[in-house]
Amino acid sequence: MSEILISLAKNWAEHDPDTKTKQQVLDLIKDNDIDKLTSLFSGDLEFGTAGLRSEIGPGQSRMNRAVVIRATYGLCQYLLNKYPNKKPKLIVGNDARHMSDHFAQDVCGVAVSLGLEVFRLPSNLPTPVLAFGVRHIGADAGVMITASHNPPQDNGYKVYDHLGAGIIPPMDKEIAQLIKSAPMADEIKLGAGWNEIDITKQYQQRAAQLVNNNYGQIKVAFTPMHGVGQETFDACMKEAGFNPSINVAEQTKPDPDFPTVSFPNPEEPGAMDLLLALAQTIDADVAIANDPDADRCAVAVPEKGNWKVLSGDELGFLLAWWMIEKSKLTNVPLRGQMVASIVSSSLVPKMAQAHGLKGASTLTGVKWMGHLDELIFGYEEAIGYCTDPDFVRDKDGITAALRVVEMISYLKQNNNSVTGILNEIYQEFGVHLTKQLSFRFASVSEAIKITQKLISDSPTKIGEFNVEKVEDMNNGIDGLPPTSGIRLTTKNGRIIVRPSGTEPKLKCYLEVITKPGNPQTNQAIAIQELDSLAKSVHQLLTTI
Repeated sequence: MSEILISLAKNWAEHDPDTKTKQQVLDLIKDNDIDKLTSLFSGDLEFGTAGLRSEIGPGQSRMNRAVVIRATYGLCQYLLNKYPNKKPKLIVGNDARHMSDHFAQDVCGVAVSLGLEVFRLPSNLPTPVLAFGVRHIGADAGVMITASHNPPQDNGYKVYDHLGAGIIPPMDKEIAQLIKSAPMADEIKLGAGWNEIDITKQYQQRAAQLVNNNYGQIKVAFTPMHGVGQETFDACMKEAGFNPSINVAEQTKPDPDFPTVSFPNPEEPGAMDLLLALAQTIDADVAIANDPDADRCAVAVPEKGNWKVLSGDELGFLLAWWMIEKSKLTNVPLRGQMVASIVSSSLVPKMAQAHGLKGASTLTGVKWMGHLDELIFGYEEAIGYCTDPDFVRDKDGITAALRVVEMISYLKQNNNSVTGILNEIYQEFGVHLTKQLSFRFASVSEAIKITQKLISDSPTKIGEFNVEKVEDMNNGIDGLPPTSGIRLTTKNGRIIVRPSGTEPKLKCYLEVITKPGNPQTNQAIAIQELDSLAKSVHQLLTTI
């Protein structure tokens, strides 16, 4: 076995165009470090529905120049097959992570040499600017080099289709097949002569058109969390006529090591501590965080002397409410549909329907929303909001932040608050409370096995809750494509259990819903029921 491994590693090193990663593999072969080599050559880095993502390092299972070059070859072959009678257009962007700039250059080099018309954006830009760029220049695809909010040692390769939406099946599978049959990296030519373009001004102008400063000015505390969002957010705020935000000084400049946070994801405990401390010090009206590539947005608001971080669902409710409310204030009718991913709360589609709009659920991931007709707003509970689908068919933390600034300005002008609006929503639709649980197992297969057991031998009762309906998501539910998981419906809530697929993890998404009525009373009931449900689900999944 180790002979096959050594032979595979030698062959990879021989064809690696990067002298640094080539030498790393050769050193491991020389030291006969079988464990490390096994990790680096455990199979090709999987090209999933968003593209590639992994730790930067040598070998076929890591992010490196050889992997990026071969992936781009596969993508270009796909585009050349799809558009045989024209020169396909590719737009390329990158964030500020380690190697991002170099990887983006390799993407451009491969695509040019294969005859594509290639447009490269300036380095260190937010992911939503690339998504905007696909539609803006009428590209056939886009590549963004980013690992979003992953740890500092990671990078990734995200692919967009001609709609400017993240790719979905069967496109991802077809590209993956073409990558598998790509030549070795040093056999793929790198050309020159792509177009350097800058559309940041056009993005800023469009983002600013979504909002207005009619409702007065507020004090905004903001952080891009060592990522690439600060400059773009500042420019959009200025373009929209809002006062500049007050920023977390230690986190405003891009830094791929993310020195002040243990994990650069606003959802992680402690990640927003510096922002909340700043917000408290300056007596801000709202605190906003983008993740490092600025496609996600987290928000905190002052409440009874403390700072309350809104859940991804709560911010989803508020953004939907504000779009509906603003259409009434401006007499500009809304037409289309508002959607939430299936693991998010079920409230936004109900709000949409109550106001004469269409409301629907999609599979997990904003990429599915990006392929819907008539989309006017979509979100997922993992703080991802698509607030301008005509121009950006993906999560956009910048436009979400601008809409939050406008909404908070309006609420302040009218002596109202986020809590007040949430209570109004709950009064009309009932309290919708959500919680996510995560369970780690020894292997991916164990997590999948437990899901399968839940499906084949479903509980009729979970704690005090009777299970009224069991749906195998592998067969497709709510008219959606099949996906791994199970949905269990109780009298006033639901549980979705999904295996991660890439990690040895099970994720559970719980929702409890009360009847419409007094929000304070109902909230207390919902909190108690959600806690009880979470304990019961925990017990069930750890004893199966």
